[in-house]
Amino acid sequence: MNDPIAPIVSQFEQDPNAIRIQKLLCYVCRNQWQSEIARFDVSQWRSLIDEVKAIHPTFEQLRSKLTHQIGTLNKSKEYAAVGQIVLSVLERAYAQDAVTIVTAPKRSTQLEQDINIHRIKKLLIYTCKQYWEANSYVIEQASVSDLIDELIKKYASAEDLRSGLHQIVKTLNKSVEYSLIAEIILRAVEPLYGKSQERVALDHTQPIDLFDVRREILKSANPLQAKVLLFSSVYYLFEFCQQDWSNLKLYSLDGLLRTVVIQAETIEEFQQLLNGKASQLKDAETYLEIVPVFVRSLKKNYDSLRQRLQLAASISSVADTTIAHATRAIL
Repeated sequence: MNDPIAPIVSQFEQDPNAIRIQKLLCYVCRNQWQSEIARFDVSQWRSLIDEVKAIHPTFEQLRSKLTHQIGTLNKSKEYAAVGQIVLSVLERAYAQDAVTIVTAPKRSTQLEQDINIHRIKKLLIYTCKQYWEANSYVIEQASVSDLIDELIKKYASAEDLRSGLHQIVKTLNKSVEYSLIAEIILRAVEPLYGKSQERVALDHTQPIDLFDVRREILKSANPLQAKVLLFSSVYYLFEFCQQDWSNLKLYSLDGLLRTVVIQAETIEEFQQLLNGKASQLKDAETYLEIVPVFVRSLKKNYDSLRQRLQLAASISSVADTTIAHATRAIL
C-alpha cells in the first residue's frame, strides 16, 4: 500500500538541516522554542507531521503560521531558508486536499485573517503606493480588498505581478522575511487573473527545456560558480559561509537561470544585473569572466525564451525557485 508520508519523512531525515527543521516545526506547533533537541526517529517525524496537519488543516494556514514564527527568530534569515524547505516538502502532504474556487472577496478575507496581516498590508501599500507606511493606525485602517483591486490594475498579468513583487522585496532591508509575505500575497491574488485553456494547452505541448543553454554555459564556466553568481542575482549576495552553501544546494542551475531571465526584461539588463553582483563577490574577477558566457548562451533567443518562461510561470503559479532534483524537494 502506498504510504505518502514515508518519502516526506525520509527527505526530512536526510536533509542537512534536519535538526533545524525539527526545531522550526515544533515551534510552529507548540509556540515554544527548543534550543536543545535530540534528532527524531521515523515515528517521531510521523507524529510531528501529523501534529502539523492537525493544527494547520490547510497549506495556506501552515505557510502563514510558519512565516510569522520565522519572523520572531533571531536567526530569521537562516530559518527563512529552512522554512522554504519545509513548505516545499510538506506541500505534497496537502496535495490531496480538495481544491476550491475562491472569489475575490474570499481571497481578501483569506489575507485579512492571516496571522501576518500587518506585514501583508505594509507590503501591499508599498507596492501600490510606492512609499513605506510605518503608522500602525493607517495600516490597520487600510482595506485589503481595495489594495488588491489597485494591485490588479497596476499589474496587467500574474507574471507581471510576481516579477514586480519580487523586485520590490529585494529593495527591502528584511528581504528574506518579506519574500515569504510576497508569496502569501501571490497565492491569494494570482488566481484572480484567470488562465485560459488555450494557454494551459500551450504550456503542456511546449515544455521549456534549458538543456542546450545549460550545455553552452557549462562548456566555459564552472557549474558551482555559475550557481553562486545566479543565486546572488536572485536572492542575497553569497558570502561563502556554511549556511550559504546549504541554501545553494536547494536550487538548480536551471531554476535560478529561469528566475533571473524572468526578472531581467532585456539581455542588456540581464548582463548589467550579473555584472553588478559579480563585482561584489569575493574573487570578483572570476565571476565577471562568467557573465559573458551567460550572455553568449542566451543572447540569440533571449526575448522568446523570456516570454515562454513568463507564460509557464503564470500557468503553474509556483514559487520562482526550483529546488534541485538532488534534494528531492520542489524551486
